[in-house]
Amino acid sequence: MNNSDIANIIKDIKKEYNAYKDGGRTFIQHLAQKIQNTVDEDKTQVLNFFLQEIENNSHGLFSVALQTIIELKYISLAPEIEKIFIKNKGVKDESWKYSIIETLLKLNYVASSSLYHDFIIDYMKTNPGKEFFILVLYCTIEPEKGMPLLSDFYAKFFHGNSQMQSFLESRIGFLVSYFTENNQLSLAELNRLVMLKNEKAGQNLKKALLDYFDSNLASKYSKELIGKDLELYN
Repeated sequence: MNNSDIANIIKDIKKEYNAYKDGGRTFIQHLAQKIQNTVDEDKTQVLNFFLQEIENNSHGLFSVALQTIIELKYISLAPEIEKIFIKNKGVKDESWKYSIIETLLKLNYVASSSLYHDFIIDYMKTNPGKEFFILVLYCTIEPEKGMPLLSDFYAKFFHGNSQMQSFLESRIGFLVSYFTENNQLSLAELNRLVMLKNEKAGQNLKKALLDYFDSNLASKYSKELIGKDLELYN
């Protein structure tokens, strides 16, 4: 198969799932499964195609490539994706760079040097108030650098009954999902850091977390996972 053949096959598969109103989630799951079940030679061709799309987007499948790699949990491709990022970061736009960094973080890839930190610091300067998701992901890879930045974010925005506070309250489940299942992270420690910087924001965060843990939404987590953050109840 050449790249055009691969692109056409992927686009045909995507058309089959256009009726699904799930943001393309079912399509990506099906595509990943199809790749997983294919023969090694064809699989290698498809993955090489994905890397080319990540760099050049010649067939408009940049996002599909990244989402499928995440779905497949192919961390083995992360070093190549990192090389593509380093090679092109000077000429690509911020959206492209954000998508690459987000993908590497979701793959739990420990990047070389200060790749994540440098990008996130720059992103925070140009997109104040929009860094929540990337900061949570960053904490899972470099908690010693990510936790101070995330606590700064909560201290700045999680008070005053603002629109941002409402947004953060609605995303508590996202925060809990990453922190609860990572042994290096503690919601109680995050709350402590926020409290030191802004007591009101810290109180709001504690209440939001306790409300979440006391709801049915937290039933999917075992008592052992939640147990490490029992300090929140004190």
